[in-house]
Amino acid sequence: MGAKINQINVYPVKSAGGLSLSNAWVESIGLSFDRRFMVADSTGKFVTGRTDPKMTEVSVSLQANGITLNHPTLSPLVLKYAQFSLQEIHTNVWKDEFCAYSTTSTANAWFSHLLGGHKQLLFTGEESSPRFASKAQTKVSFADGFPLLVISQASLDALNARTPDMHTMDQFRTNLVATGCDAFEEDTWAKVRIGSVVFRVDCPCSRCVFTTLDLDTGRFRVNGEPINTLSQFRTDKSGNVNFGMNLIALNEGEIKAGDQIEVLEYRDAEVYEDKTTPKLTLQCKDIEHVAQDFKTFWFDSTEGQLPAYKAGQHLPIELDIDGKRVQRRYTLSSSPTRPERLAISVKRVEGGEVSNWLHDNINAGAVIKAQTPDGQFHLSDDAAKRRSLLLLSGGSGVTPMMSMLRTLFDHNDIDDVIFFHQCRSEADIPFSDELDAMAAKHKGLKVMTLLSRPSDSWKGLSGRLSQEHLALIPALIGREVFVCGPQGFMDSAMTLLSLLGVPESQRYQEFFTPPTVGDDLPAMEVSITIEGEYIRGDNQRPILVQAEEVGVQVDYSCRAGVCGCCKMRLVEGEVSQPDMPALFPGEKEDGLVLACCCVPKGDVVLSKL
Repeated sequence: MGAKINQINVYPVKSAGGLSLSNAWVESIGLSFDRRFMVADSTGKFVTGRTDPKMTEVSVSLQANGITLNHPTLSPLVLKYAQFSLQEIHTNVWKDEFCAYSTTSTANAWFSHLLGGHKQLLFTGEESSPRFASKAQTKVSFADGFPLLVISQASLDALNARTPDMHTMDQFRTNLVATGCDAFEEDTWAKVRIGSVVFRVDCPCSRCVFTTLDLDTGRFRVNGEPINTLSQFRTDKSGNVNFGMNLIALNEGEIKAGDQIEVLEYRDAEVYEDKTTPKLTLQCKDIEHVAQDFKTFWFDSTEGQLPAYKAGQHLPIELDIDGKRVQRRYTLSSSPTRPERLAISVKRVEGGEVSNWLHDNINAGAVIKAQTPDGQFHLSDDAAKRRSLLLLSGGSGVTPMMSMLRTLFDHNDIDDVIFFHQCRSEADIPFSDELDAMAAKHKGLKVMTLLSRPSDSWKGLSGRLSQEHLALIPALIGREVFVCGPQGFMDSAMTLLSLLGVPESQRYQEFFTPPTVGDDLPAMEVSITIEGEYIRGDNQRPILVQAEEVGVQVDYSCRAGVCGCCKMRLVEGEVSQPDMPALFPGEKEDGLVLACCCVPKGDVVLSKL
């Protein structure tokens, strides 16, 4: 059958919601009704969802004599072309400066109320675009750089097979969705005919931070997806992260959903280095009940050898629940000394979306996807630091401790280890038989259990973890201490250990929170000087954001740390600069920073490259 157009999309207002059409008229500047409106600030500078995510919450409907805009918090905005004032307004899209046309004062007020500040809704004009795009070297509407964009469904599927999140075409604002072709086959097209229209396939589309916007929540994803994954296998030699192909129509005409894509000429596709780590495909082989509402799921690989890991590290798993991809990190309770299987031990919790789903749906034979185990919470490779240990856990925090104990047991390396676990009742004590067997074989292992709600017959420790409980640990100050459990338990344990004199260098705590930009410094005012222009700023937000607020020009494109457009030299001061793809080896050490994602620690001076 070959490739065909499965979907046609237009986005009448730049960054607002799109419409799927069964057919569309192709003009030289793009599809009819596509990016014919754009919001700008009072100076005429264009406004998009990159900086104002609320733009994506605006939905659009088309009428013969105008359009209607809707937002959940506002009354509908009905716009009729005949009412537009059509005064020339100087504006821009990136580096292209041109004149557009005003619409109505009501539209300006509507967007000003929605986004804050003074905003104005601009129109391209009915006949032809006033803008000549420098990138495309042709007339374009308010689109970023080119009249049209095509992406194949197979390419999106290939991305979703690599990334931890599930992504949709809406994130990429594509006009044409192709089916019936291989992943990234569109990279090889140079000229195609769809219906009666011939298109030149100009170049790959470089992606920006807009694609990381979660359209359901209106917030940018903290994990930087899909840019982070795309940067691993779709970064070209210039540092652009590409996905999709830009099109230029060579004639006007109609196209329809279902039209075949006839490839008239081919091109040499860009060559990308693939640095992605393939996901693991794991099959559940056994399920073990280790305590009340507490199960261990044992997995092996369907594709050969399992990856190596360290005792205490966690396994990022992916599940598709009710059509939504969900990720969680579960600490491995298995031991790297037994490489034939991986195990996660999961406790059912009230309201736990993933933990309860695993308990209810995963049976022997079930298959899940996972990424390579990782994490900084693990046993030391230094044998001296493993001789005298306190493994202190609460609830499901027992899982890394079991991995560590199993590893030490298999190495016959249990000299002086105290396993101290807090849980609710006798029925909640996990791995009791295995722990008893380990303690019977190794006199250097002491197992201590603290119950917060024991029965009347319980003879052991009871209550919440306290200084008195930890005082029972012999030679506590000399031990390496690993702590894992609910956040409240860990906070309490770390405070008590500090009070009892355990050095901070000997205390290790598990964290599952994602890394953040900055160092959690107390908020303070700082001065930011860029090419001699002074900004009164703070130490909480990226430099690019603060520069934009006061009108200091800083070049940018992706706003995600992958394109390098905002790269600057740090002349004086210090910044928090996360490692990002656009900073090549040695550049960070040479004083180069990315304005879009670096945060000043104090007064800073920067220069443009």
